[in-house]
Amino acid sequence: RQPSDGTETDMTPHSPRLQVLIATYGRRIESVDPAWLPCVDGVEYVVTCQNPDGLSLDTSRLDSREDVKIYYFADKGVSRNRNHGLDVATAEYILISDDDIAYNAGALTELISTFDADDDIDIVTTHSVTPETHIYPLDRHNLDKPCRFYLPIAFEIALRRQSVVRSGVRFAESISIGTDYITCGEENFFFRKCLNCDLAGIYRNIAVSTHHGPTTSSRRAGEPGVLRAKGAFMPCERGYLAALVRLPVEAWRSPVPFCKALWYLAQGYCYYIRHRHEL
Repeated sequence: RQPSDGTETDMTPHSPRLQVLIATYGRRIESVDPAWLPCVDGVEYVVTCQNPDGLSLDTSRLDSREDVKIYYFADKGVSRNRNHGLDVATAEYILISDDDIAYNAGALTELISTFDADDDIDIVTTHSVTPETHIYPLDRHNLDKPCRFYLPIAFEIALRRQSVVRSGVRFAESISIGTDYITCGEENFFFRKCLNCDLAGIYRNIAVSTHHGPTTSSRRAGEPGVLRAKGAFMPCERGYLAALVRLPVEAWRSPVPFCKALWYLAQGYCYYIRHRHEL
């Protein structure tokens, strides 16, 4: 039987500068490829695995790695799991991650150097290699200044840990994969909260990560929970009136029929109105 409720395995002998916080669930931990996690001086990989069913999990591929820690929890929800990662992290810098991401060794080192070079930087967002096309700002863009169509993906967000602790910013546990209504987009609200709490950040055009398949928001773009997530974030980002006007445009662009898409987007919009203080 695997340990649960925050039990740790695979202690490491060194103090890392950067911890990559890998959120996973159940047997998905067995598919985490050690080849995706390069051994880099000062970098440690912290795997938080939710295992509510108490499955016997095979982590033998990771057990020989001194730079990997695994924690087990008996609950559900990606946002809750990301918060577990924030809670167990100890390094100066942290990088949000998922269980299907490959990392570039040189870029991880450059990420550490970016934080080291400026004590006023709390957030560094980075570039990732994915099958989809994403819009990115110019290198060293100030994240306080809007960049049209740009929102970092979860695994592109790195933070100075103590700044997150002081601000009290957390992932909203009522949304994300593993919940019933809004099933993605938790990183968008988290990122926005960081900026609203005056955490200063820049974008760096360094390809830290590779995601070999399509992201959740594109792979499941027509699902109700994903459309609700988009509808909920629009008023957060644009304001109520601008978002309301924009809903039909987003429904038209959706892969599902217009009326169905508009209904789910509107549900998300209303969810934000009712629960904005929780998000």
